[in-house]
Amino acid sequence: MKDKEERKLQFVLRYYTYGKLDTQKALRKIIGERQSHPFGRRWLYFSGIAAAIFLCIVGYHTLWNGKEPHIVCLTAEAGVSRHFLPDSTLLVLSKGATVSYDADTYGKECRAVNLSGKVYFSVRRNVHAPFLATSNYAQVKVLGTEFEVDESRQDTATRVYVRSGKVVFKARYGKNGIVLTKDMCGVLTHGDEMPVVSRPALPNPSAWATGKFVYRNTPIEEVLKELSLYYGTPLYSSAHYRKITGEFKTDNLEEIIALIEKTLDIKITKESR
Repeated sequence: MKDKEERKLQFVLRYYTYGKLDTQKALRKIIGERQSHPFGRRWLYFSGIAAAIFLCIVGYHTLWNGKEPHIVCLTAEAGVSRHFLPDSTLLVLSKGATVSYDADTYGKECRAVNLSGKVYFSVRRNVHAPFLATSNYAQVKVLGTEFEVDESRQDTATRVYVRSGKVVFKARYGKNGIVLTKDMCGVLTHGDEMPVVSRPALPNPSAWATGKFVYRNTPIEEVLKELSLYYGTPLYSSAHYRKITGEFKTDNLEEIIALIEKTLDIKITKESR
């Protein structure tokens, strides 16, 4: 039985090329071998039909199973870019970052994407299709939330910051991970089996993606540190004990400084370069 199946397989492969089944050539082979059969004409008629059907069925399954995925690749080459996935999930890519996904399977049972660089996600909630973001070293699984994955090629760690909601953060091939919720940060040192919880270095790690700074009773010293790093301009104030609550757009540093000075009645100085 096994030899018979093997002969069938070899027969099909002999007359199959990618994307095409040469049924005519196969039938000529059958006819050449069976012309001397006593029931030649009748046998040729029915065997020809059977062979054609068999080859079509095998070819259909071969081509279908070998169908190449429809991969969509998004890249931010010149600067920060924004994209929407088929389910309206928002992606914000920093310069040089990439995100790819299979358009044929995305959203059916899982919403899986692959990424490199720094990417901000605002995921639409869908309990029937979890969102899975995979990088070279890490994996993040969510239902619906806003979070950021930062994994640059030059760095030795992957960082995940959660702006809202909840995520599970683990090594790409790890079995266990950690749960991160709003305003929590996780760090996975490349080569380690588990990430660890870490405090965000700045009040607004995702300001580059959201376009705004949000402060809730934040010490002015932390605010000026973040603004200095974001704009590349050292900022100072002697009133370190003051705190501020407010939201500021990221597009105008001078306007932010003016609003803080007026609100707190302080003076902010910029170091000249």
